Amino acid sequence: MYKCIKLIKKNLKYFRELNGKRSLFNSLNKDFFQTYDDCNFAQQMILRRKVKLIKNNVKYIGYIWTDIYHKNICNINALNVVYGYNNMDNLPYKYLINTIKEHYTVKYLCENNNYNFNLLKSMGFEKKEGTLILYKELSESIHLILNKELEFEILRKGKDEEKRCEIQNKIFEEDDRVPLTLEDIFFDEIQDYYFERGAVFLKKSNKHIGYGQFIIEKGIPVIVNFGIIKEYRGKGYSKCLLTYLLKLIYSNGFNKIIIKVKDSNYIALNLYKSIGFEVEKEQYHLELKR
Repeated sequence: MYKCIKLIKKNLKYFRELNGKRSLFNSLNKDFFQTYDDCNFAQQMILRRKVKLIKNNVKYIGYIWTDIYHKNICNINALNVVYGYNNMDNLPYKYLINTIKEHYTVKYLCENNNYNFNLLKSMGFEKKEGTLILYKELSESIHLILNKELEFEILRKGKDEEKRCEIQNKIFEEDDRVPLTLEDIFFDEIQDYYFERGAVFLKKSNKHIGYGQFIIEKGIPVIVNFGIIKEYRGKGYSKCLLTYLLKLIYSNGFNKIIIKVKDSNYIALNLYKSIGFEVEKEQYHLELKR
């Protein structure tokens, strides 16, 4: 019934159509032709070898695009079957997955739309670490939580980068992150997403104890790099800084805000939900042992 076929120049036009519908199954599926069309002839040949198409009789109905990494790890860049979408028949997906060698760990970054997670779970995929994307509608009624011991300070571009570097490294030192450098911050400040009036320090007794900022992605503010230095946590200071940022975002003409958080960070999740954030999207790394 189903047959998996190599991607060659003759069937490239059919693959373009399938690639155009990649978001149906998973909004995080990568765009093959964004890379392919900028490659030379030899590079295009190599890329085509990483794709397998699937046919139902004479019609191309789906594909898988993978990359093999060291230690028997295979990453799925995109996976989609357009024929019979919303049908829980996982057989065409199994055919595509079976083009991957046995004894490999298959990894796939997927945004949950219920259909895809249910189908992938039925094939043996398991959820690993994930990111939750929360949103909140903003209005004039944002309740600013004040504490006379605290004050807020907007980062002065060209003057406060070293201070930001020091504070962020203290805040995130336990997250197994590579320490931030001044070069990283200067690079951040020249990006299109950077909002100059959106970077804020939190101070207590004239000491900097926290930091948070918002950037702009597709016209929507996103809170990033938000946190309090360890010895000052658990005192309600995070909520003070967060509500200040929300007020600042609203005063700059925005009425919706997004924040991203690890699904395992229950303390942060409880904080965001306590002031009205709701989960909008769930993105997880899925794994399958072949």
